[in-house]
Amino acid sequence: MTAPLPTQYSSSPTILVVDDTPTNLSVLVGILQGHGYRILVARNGQSAIEIARRTQPDVMLLDVVMPGLNGFDVCRELRYHPAVSETIVIFLSALGDVSDKVTGLELGAVDYITKPYQSEEVLARVRGHLIRKQLERDLRISRDSLNEELRSAGEMQRMLLPQALPAHSRVSFAAHYRTSLHAGGDYYDVFPLNGDRVGVFVADVSGHGAKAAIIMAMMRTLLHSSEIPLEDPGQVLRSLNLHFSYLKETSLFATALYALIDPTDETLRIACAGHPTPLLLRNTLSITTVECDATVPLFMFDLPNVPVSEHKLSRGDRIIFYTDGFTERQTEAGEMFGFQRLRDAIAREATDIPEQLLRKVIETVESFADGHEPDDDQTMLIASLRQ
Repeated sequence: MTAPLPTQYSSSPTILVVDDTPTNLSVLVGILQGHGYRILVARNGQSAIEIARRTQPDVMLLDVVMPGLNGFDVCRELRYHPAVSETIVIFLSALGDVSDKVTGLELGAVDYITKPYQSEEVLARVRGHLIRKQLERDLRISRDSLNEELRSAGEMQRMLLPQALPAHSRVSFAAHYRTSLHAGGDYYDVFPLNGDRVGVFVADVSGHGAKAAIIMAMMRTLLHSSEIPLEDPGQVLRSLNLHFSYLKETSLFATALYALIDPTDETLRIACAGHPTPLLLRNTLSITTVECDATVPLFMFDLPNVPVSEHKLSRGDRIIFYTDGFTERQTEAGEMFGFQRLRDAIAREATDIPEQLLRKVIETVESFADGHEPDDDQTMLIASLRQ
């Protein structure tokens, strides 16, 4: 029993048969006739090239040994014509030399049929390669469609991020956000609060793609609703964990951090759920890690108590919030950027302008990665207390 032709080829796929011997042409045409194919013939290499450019056949059965342009010459010439780039080339030859077969395959052929021709073999090889080609085309279309959907999801996701960071008389901000795919699980936000205070939220949902993006969007909705009191860092994380309690039975989790900056009292109150703690670049240019009593990531267990740590700030201090996509950024060889390089990159910059500091850090990370694309989402937000 022969497999049915793919839908793409139900209206007669085109096969170009190329052979300088009339008897061989007659044999091959006879084998192929009656099986749903549109058959074209060429008796030399130059004619084969001209017909192929004009008709863009699905399959070319190409004799190797011909006067003038041989089969290898034809295949080599067709490689430079995009119109026939998807044509399946199957060589026809009485040659049994392995080097000849290797030459043909290196030129882009997919198979060899050896003379004398066997009807069942010719039909099976042609049909098999047509089916494979259609499956590859279907896979490419599905992949492109999925990429387009993810790209659209990524655009929508970016619309959920702050379109502009708040203008504040005492605190200035700068932020960087980059997904490893079209859509990701990193999220950051800044909330102006009463009394000149500012809330900063940074989270990293496990995984990438649609699942992480959906959770990120739901977090954003909750934080912008009136359900969560943004003046209490511990309560913010407890409320998020409680709302997503149904995720405890899944493999999803999120690291998260919420900080309350009070420029009037010059204090930083911070709650952390398994997230990298921020770095603090003092106006004296000393750099330290903001110590805090962290709890486990969100969505894993009940969190009846989330500790809140408090730190004293000074004018000119810069607080650097980030996700682990920065420290885990890799080179092609798999070497990670790491925490120490991040710390050093920040410490080298004396500027108190957050945009300049952020730009320099990004340049350092990208220079280290040397063109290797990130495997994880990257988010960094810098808050600077004005002098």
